[in-house]
Amino acid sequence: MLIKSDAIRAKGRHRLFARLLIPYLVFLIFAMLIGWMIYQKTIVLIEREATESHMNLLEQSKDVLDRRLEELASITQQLAADTRIIQFQPVVNPFIGTNTYRIMDMNKSLYDYKLSNNFVFNYYVLFKNSEMVFTPGASYTYEHFFKTVANYNEIDAKKWSSLIANQFHTRHMLPAQDVTLQGIPYSMLTYLQSIGYPGSPQGVIAVMIDQREIQKLFQGIHISEGGWAYILDNEGKIISSLSAGTGTDLPFDIKQLTGSKGVIEQELDAKPMMVTYTKSSYNGWTYLVGQPTSVVLAKVRYIQKIIFTFACVFLVAGIFIAYVLAYRNSRPLRKIVNMILEKTDALSQQRDALGFIGETVSGLFQNNHRLQAEISQQVPLLRAAYFQRLLNGQFVSARDADVLLKHVGLDLQGMSYMVTIVHLRGFDNGYSSDLLEELDMKRVLAKETLRKSMDYDGFVYDIADDQFAVLFIYKEEQVGFYKDYVEQKLKETKENIADQLKLVPVYGMGGVCDSLTGISRSYEQAREALNAQIWNNKEGGLWYDELPTDMNHYYFPQDVETRLIHLAKAGDQTEVRFVLDELYRENFEHRHLSISVMKLFLFEMWGCLVKLLPQMELDLQNVYNQMTALHGSNDSYDGMCKNFESIKATFQWVCDNANENKKSQNVELIETIISLLQNSYMDSELCLDKVADQMRISKVYLSQFFKEQTGINFSDYLENLRMEQAKVLLHSTGQTVNEISEHVGYSSHSTFSRAFKRLHGVSPTVYKKLIAEKHG
Repeated sequence: MLIKSDAIRAKGRHRLFARLLIPYLVFLIFAMLIGWMIYQKTIVLIEREATESHMNLLEQSKDVLDRRLEELASITQQLAADTRIIQFQPVVNPFIGTNTYRIMDMNKSLYDYKLSNNFVFNYYVLFKNSEMVFTPGASYTYEHFFKTVANYNEIDAKKWSSLIANQFHTRHMLPAQDVTLQGIPYSMLTYLQSIGYPGSPQGVIAVMIDQREIQKLFQGIHISEGGWAYILDNEGKIISSLSAGTGTDLPFDIKQLTGSKGVIEQELDAKPMMVTYTKSSYNGWTYLVGQPTSVVLAKVRYIQKIIFTFACVFLVAGIFIAYVLAYRNSRPLRKIVNMILEKTDALSQQRDALGFIGETVSGLFQNNHRLQAEISQQVPLLRAAYFQRLLNGQFVSARDADVLLKHVGLDLQGMSYMVTIVHLRGFDNGYSSDLLEELDMKRVLAKETLRKSMDYDGFVYDIADDQFAVLFIYKEEQVGFYKDYVEQKLKETKENIADQLKLVPVYGMGGVCDSLTGISRSYEQAREALNAQIWNNKEGGLWYDELPTDMNHYYFPQDVETRLIHLAKAGDQTEVRFVLDELYRENFEHRHLSISVMKLFLFEMWGCLVKLLPQMELDLQNVYNQMTALHGSNDSYDGMCKNFESIKATFQWVCDNANENKKSQNVELIETIISLLQNSYMDSELCLDKVADQMRISKVYLSQFFKEQTGINFSDYLENLRMEQAKVLLHSTGQTVNEISEHVGYSSHSTFSRAFKRLHGVSPTVYKKLIAEKHG
């Protein structure tokens, strides 16, 4: 049977593990499918953006070159319209007569455009009739110019003469060719603009453009690893080659180019190539760039490689994590199942572990609801216990009473209170079993009658078999006529109890108090009034302030003594003074006590102090000395008053000692906390919770205590401490701001900078510069 049980448990564990693992794997596969779809879309988009970016670079370079050529057209038009150039066109013998001065004037007047346009390497004005060449600051003959100044390797002086004399050139560009200028080799493009008229050219303006300037314009286009680039004129001839190592023949058939721009993928020389081209609407030139596809899409291929690598890693890691999570999550469930099985006999019913746990938890919820219902039934008992403590004066401070009041589900703050004790007459002829049963029934009915009469204005509490304490609650505006209100309520109750239960209620009513801790005094006053009413065998109610003042016994009940001791130990001077003043008024002013009874009262007051001082670990000798000094002055009223003043002073002294003791403890605690902050401020995890744990106090108390003792919030103090240390380090060390932020307890450089700027108005970097400038 045991072997069968273990087998069933093992099968259940595997089933539970698989049930937890499968959702992880399904989610992982689903995430991978979504990732694959996103990847495909992304790769297509990136490829499109890569080609579009390449095309945009080519378009931008083309537009820049078009603007440069437009500038050259403007320059040549200005030169062709120059009057000096126009007047020099018909000159045949330049060195005869005044023509010499014209040459000199021409040399001086030509503007050097290369000073303002770096695209112009130099320009020359060639005249057909005089066979003279002018450039800013110089003039040459054809023969001298084409031999020593500008030697074109492919065009000699005769070809130049024919080119100038026989053709009219308008914005004509000679392809790039090797030119030796004053002994230095260059690769130059030559821009030609004829002067004169079509059909009758008188010369030409030749602007030389260094091919390197054109290559600069296209430097954004990366041509490497077998790539090439060309500029073709409107006839398909090569104007310039923008890449090194390219020949004079195009490696691509330009007939395949359709439209004004585009991208063509084609295999050239067994290598996949991507050809990007665009045509200029300005002069019809074609800009052609060919690159290996792998180069153009290098980033795309790199992203693909990274994505595939991460996908594989993610898949392996995901499977591993899914296995670990399924195993970890199944362990507590298995433990719960095993624990439930150990406590129950449900092994034969276990098929689905989660369903089994669900059923068990559902049962626990039902039990919890049942328990909550039982607890709610105990609330009246809790309230009864609370009212018993209120009536007996067992609360040291009003704060404790308020806290417990909320605990029992009541809110009576800001109200006034008065206690009435109701005594039921009618059971004075002995007791029997039947009589006790009847008494219990009538007491319950009488209590219910009182409760209905009070409605929401008071509470009823059992204090004896035939007595109830009724706590009346007033709003501030009702205190002035509370007597009439109470008497009306009690009159209604008396009539109902007399008619229904054949009992006669007798009432004793205390005075009104404004605090929960004063309810015990009102209770004692009501008890005295009731005792007087019963003693005099009277019916109805009697107010405490209606008691005769010639009673020959003093007022100092046990609950008042107990409360006085608790208040003195707590150092509550206000409440102690209030209780002592109440005792003074009651015994010295309201009652006409004899000397002997007054002495007994004072002796009991001194006895209260004798009980209290050992609990406070205070010296009793001071009390004995005062009692001895006052022994002979107790026979007069003034002596009694003086004696009572000594008692009040002694209670004041006890309160001072209690507060001093608390204060010294507070000083020691705040010094310990501040020392901890000053020694640990560089810890980035230091916070209110951590300090509260180390000091073994609650964080709420620590926050309130720190604010009371220092006048500043805990977090503000810690921040100011860290900022002061940061300022010291900025002044005296060469550490970086990041190092200083870590040193003073900030885990984030940005958080430190924001806090520093908020407190000091400048960032730590600026603050450090200001210090350096001040001392430098």
